[in-house]
Amino acid sequence: MPLEYVVPASIYLDVMNSASTEKENIYPVPLGTSPHQLAGTIQQIIQAEINGRLNLSTGEGQQWNLYFQVGRIVWASGGEHRFRRWHRVLRQLNISPASIQIRERILPAQWEHLVLTVMLKRQRIQKTDAIAAIETNITEVLFDILQAAPYIQQIGCNVTQTNIGDSPVTILGTPDEFITKAHKQLKEWQNTGMADYSPNLAPVISSHDTFKKKVSPQTYVDVAATFTGKLSLRDVAASKRQPLAHLARSLERFTADHLIAFQPIADIPAPTPTAGTSDRRTSKPAAAISAAPTPAKTPASPGRAPNNPKQGPLIVCVDDSPQVGYIMEQILMPLGYQVLTMQDPVEALSTIMRRKPDFIFLDLVMPVVSGYELCSQIRRVSSLKNTPIVILTGNDGVIDRVRAKMVGASDFMGKPVVPEKVLEVLQQHLTYEPVVASRTGPQGLAPA
Repeated sequence: MPLEYVVPASIYLDVMNSASTEKENIYPVPLGTSPHQLAGTIQQIIQAEINGRLNLSTGEGQQWNLYFQVGRIVWASGGEHRFRRWHRVLRQLNISPASIQIRERILPAQWEHLVLTVMLKRQRIQKTDAIAAIETNITEVLFDILQAAPYIQQIGCNVTQTNIGDSPVTILGTPDEFITKAHKQLKEWQNTGMADYSPNLAPVISSHDTFKKKVSPQTYVDVAATFTGKLSLRDVAASKRQPLAHLARSLERFTADHLIAFQPIADIPAPTPTAGTSDRRTSKPAAAISAAPTPAKTPASPGRAPNNPKQGPLIVCVDDSPQVGYIMEQILMPLGYQVLTMQDPVEALSTIMRRKPDFIFLDLVMPVVSGYELCSQIRRVSSLKNTPIVILTGNDGVIDRVRAKMVGASDFMGKPVVPEKVLEVLQQHLTYEPVVASRTGPQGLAPA
């Protein structure tokens, strides 16, 4: 069941009341400040002010926010990849971003934190997992802040006497604990030879012809499928479930020979409210947090436009590899598609029957239920008979293609998953004009 997040009226009142009692203090930061010096300044401000929000900004317009209460950091946001980072937080919790449906047009600044609160209250996530996700989010933001320390010009501190809001955890770590961890990760990153690059840049092969001559065929296939320019270094590390520094070290042999370049990549578009919603600040009761199932929609047939063009077609990808699902999200969501990824084929069937997607990708080889079997079961549902289904496999053989057609698959696509193939097969079966995400500001510390 998708989570529909409605901001309780009481939270709106808290935000408005706190805003009226806030005072803002400005702390200038000399250009060229070191990460260590900036870390000390942040700690001193938070310890002195107890409750509030720090806003750190560079001359180029980059901004970050640190929320704190009782002298401890409880949330962090901002930066060039706010929504990519939010998607990584959800993936860490095994939550598909497409399952989060926001029904409010106006949201508090720290709405991501409130969504985690709702999921925790509804027992969709465990408290320990929520804590881990929040800590990961805060540490990542602090990493970016410390890396940008020489360019930060000022710190604005909005002090309030009220709490930031309802928190999944009453108190998180002290500024010293978080900053120490972020500083350690930054040093590890710098020691890999990547000090001049932001992990928010996207790795891409400089020359495919040269790369093929330097590495084995299998290495080329693996690298070409991942380093497409659609995933940031952080995205790649998250999809592979490995530390950022470990990924950087694995790239050293490629960067030394200039086989890999790094380029800016736009953020994922901000989430939009579901259609037909209104501002519920005055109409919802104070404790109102609702979660209603998404209304069923008529399946899209080949050559037909999506039923909800404002949100884009809903694409479902069922693959037991979390990396495949992650790559699909990064390819399609910036273009306006909704993407729901699942690893359990048994659970996927009931979700597909309920959500009625516009397009389905099915992995051929999965535990318990194969892609063929799942495709056959989907085709038994009358409302899904014409929904495009594409089988994914690393074995692109004639026999597999024939069998795929026999169980009702619309098409067949080989692995590894690459953007060009994914977009080509979607264009063949759906009538939809993808949107182009605009860049939100400076995209890294180093040029491509």
